[in-house]
Amino acid sequence: MEQSLPSTLPERAIEVDVGVALPTAFGGLRKVLRACEASAPSVVSAVAEAHPSEWNRLFPGSVQGVADLGDLALSPSERRLHRESEQTYWILSVAARAIVETLRATGRALVLHGAGECDLVSLRGMMRAAEWARLDGLEGTLLFTGWQLRRPHCAAVFESRRREYLDSLSKRLRASTGAGTCTRTSREVEPAVDLEGRYLRLVVDAAEERATRVASAIHAIRSCFFTTNYEGALLAAEQGLRLLEGDPDTSLASRVAQAWESLDTGFVTPAIEIDRSSLGDVEELRALLHRSMGVVQVFTGSHDEALASFGKGLECKVPPETTARLHMFRALTLTKRMGELPQARAEVAAGLEALAKGSAEDRALQEGWLRNVGALTWFLERKLDKALVEEKQAMRCVGELHDASATHLKINLISNASYLQESARQFTDAINTWRRFEGISERWGVNFAKHHRYRLAGLEFAAGSREDAIEHFQQAYASADALRDSFHRQVIAAELGRVFLDAGQMDSAVDWFARAEQHARDIGEPLMAAESLAGMGLAAERNDWAEPLRRALASSTWPKQTRALVDALARGDTAAIHAGLPRPRTKLNRPFDSVSLY
Repeated sequence: MEQSLPSTLPERAIEVDVGVALPTAFGGLRKVLRACEASAPSVVSAVAEAHPSEWNRLFPGSVQGVADLGDLALSPSERRLHRESEQTYWILSVAARAIVETLRATGRALVLHGAGECDLVSLRGMMRAAEWARLDGLEGTLLFTGWQLRRPHCAAVFESRRREYLDSLSKRLRASTGAGTCTRTSREVEPAVDLEGRYLRLVVDAAEERATRVASAIHAIRSCFFTTNYEGALLAAEQGLRLLEGDPDTSLASRVAQAWESLDTGFVTPAIEIDRSSLGDVEELRALLHRSMGVVQVFTGSHDEALASFGKGLECKVPPETTARLHMFRALTLTKRMGELPQARAEVAAGLEALAKGSAEDRALQEGWLRNVGALTWFLERKLDKALVEEKQAMRCVGELHDASATHLKINLISNASYLQESARQFTDAINTWRRFEGISERWGVNFAKHHRYRLAGLEFAAGSREDAIEHFQQAYASADALRDSFHRQVIAAELGRVFLDAGQMDSAVDWFARAEQHARDIGEPLMAAESLAGMGLAAERNDWAEPLRRALASSTWPKQTRALVDALARGDTAAIHAGLPRPRTKLNRPFDSVSLY
């Protein structure tokens, strides 16, 4: 990485200006991919044709008649403060693959100018490409210039966290950046490629009417949630709050609602509950923006700031149900991120107290979500009887409700009941509870089947029903196969390899580890590739660890696990290598750390 333009550049390099005026997700990455397409058109078109749903998110409308990515891969969840995005992982992995394939085919270096102005989502994709390139032996092919440049439109509340993210990015790229002075540019705003870009453009356009900008800010927040574009969401929230200040305007809220409807596409999802009904008066708009800011701050690890943002929402004059929801987010932050369980229960109690004064239609739903968090606090203290009481009360709250949010909560409650039984080692009960999903609907998609069968298999394995477990692990693998989901194919194949290895069924172990190793190379994951190749070596009774060691040394995503494997491989310690191989679990969800910076 260079702060300014070096005096010499790699010969025949592919040079791209990745700077953007607005932090729109994939903004810089789209420029890189177009440059790759110009340099190696057949290579990039092959990647696009193999992954049309992801390509359609990168370049909306470029591929017709393909499945929407939302039907294939999971999104984050606001209500659960769950930030992991399978969708963003797929998109960034496909982009990284196109970049690496281009560099391999052309033998050219890639020089990215204006890197400090690039959106963080794109930079995370470049980080993914760099690790992938190391696995493929393409060292020294990426150069970033202008690392200290800053775009004209930034969220002030995110500035320090962005610098920390860039430092983390530098370490993951294994590149030193040195000291330098931060310079803000006057780059012009680019034409919008997608709805997120359109909304963010409207937010910062001083010529637009105030209500339109506020409505656009809320739309932008919702869009940025799905692209994991934290800086874009915070910019929108910050601008929205600023626009709500100033001279009183009694018609502002109604004009915001009108502007919302003119910009809306009709998209509604329980993954993030922001729609027309979320708007309300100016105080409710302000509370919504503070809530949204708090959610993003949780996702970026700024937990104290998140509590403060939720607290500012509570200072607004809002209905009891809104107050209860803000207390729920504070309770969830204290529980999941900070481990402050008594304080979390106090927030739950405050939320329930607020609800007692309410009469809105969704009062029971809000109570159910609060009690669900209360159950989680008791679960984490291993007081399973108290957790179960709260779960049953939560289920009673939504038992007769059938809207999307209620269904979302019911799914969580059934899952949580199964986890409670698993924790009590009541595996048969946990299996029976988990199988209740099979009676809820016959229309579950393949993605749901992938997760459902995996957990069923994990519970059966824990219960000692090995053959049933293997059958259902293989069904989960088949679902991942139908989705062409190499990440989860790799996870399941590697764990099945370990199952057969531990059972002494070496031919089957070699077969599954070989599949896992292929899938790891398909997604450019060095540590996964090293583990799978090491598993093959153990099953085939080989003792040459040079290639697994090389692959492990290319990994920069999971340093602790990588160090342990590197040490075991370097010593040729077969017992330690065996002990470090993945084991079957009861939840397929995995963190997508290879495209995340926190």
